[in-house]
Amino acid sequence: MPARTEAAGRRVRPLGLRYVLTEGAQGFARNGLASAASVLITAVTLVALGGALAVAGALNHVAAALEQQLQVVVYFRPGVTPDEVVVARSRLERMPGVAGIEYVSSQEALRRLEAQLGPRAKFRDLLRHNPLPASLVVTATGSDRLRAIASAARDLPGVDEVRDGGLVLERLLGVTRAVRLGGAAAGVVLACIALVVIAGTIRLTVFARRAEIEVMRLVGATAWFIRWPFVVEGAVTGACGACGAAAAVAAGYALIAGGAARALPFVPLPGAGEVAFDIVWKLVVWGVLIGVTASLLAVRRYVRV
Repeated sequence: MPARTEAAGRRVRPLGLRYVLTEGAQGFARNGLASAASVLITAVTLVALGGALAVAGALNHVAAALEQQLQVVVYFRPGVTPDEVVVARSRLERMPGVAGIEYVSSQEALRRLEAQLGPRAKFRDLLRHNPLPASLVVTATGSDRLRAIASAARDLPGVDEVRDGGLVLERLLGVTRAVRLGGAAAGVVLACIALVVIAGTIRLTVFARRAEIEVMRLVGATAWFIRWPFVVEGAVTGACGACGAAAAVAAGYALIAGGAARALPFVPLPGAGEVAFDIVWKLVVWGVLIGVTASLLAVRRYVRV
């Protein structure tokens, strides 16, 4: 009898990776509706997380674009004289933190606005008088210099209004941090729900195969040899749910971003392909981790070797 047990044990172990992957995939397929429910719950969980990642990624992209355009716009009052423009420009050029200055006439400002808003915007046909003022666009060397440049520009002759992007950038970064924290919190809560559902599905598989597991114990199979197929099954469940969630998030972002691009063409939103590529691998990693963790929890309780 010991010889037969030892021989059987040798027949079990050489199957190795192929056996683990095959049994894991077959276990996922055998569970049918239970596996489908686990995939659906995982997908819903990761849709919430993926949505938060997509929003945070878009805000980061906009913030990065704003950081590359660290500018203070100095608007002149109507009727400003050329001498006042020259004086303002020369004083600003001598300030520390100023990387460059560009003068934009009122006609050039209107042309740029039309180009930015697209062919549908034809202000020249609607306005007899150009309401846009002339301005100086001051590029700063860093975001920490924006406030000082803007404060000095307000005291220059002929200046009507000064705007800098520092406050907007700070608020945008604050919103990005809030979205990340909120998405992380929601992701943790929903991940726990997915863990419970996937673990329940794996337990059904373990219960259904209890006789086979007992035979494997008797022929000398190791603990992890028995557990690995269930871990693979959990990983497959999590990966399938992640792929479904990634597809849903990418499609939703493409729809929303397309409408936003038409309504707000001046906002530098990232493309749908870029966002999809960024979130797919993150969601797949999260899905596999959730599935593997749930499987280990279920197997640890029900498979004691």
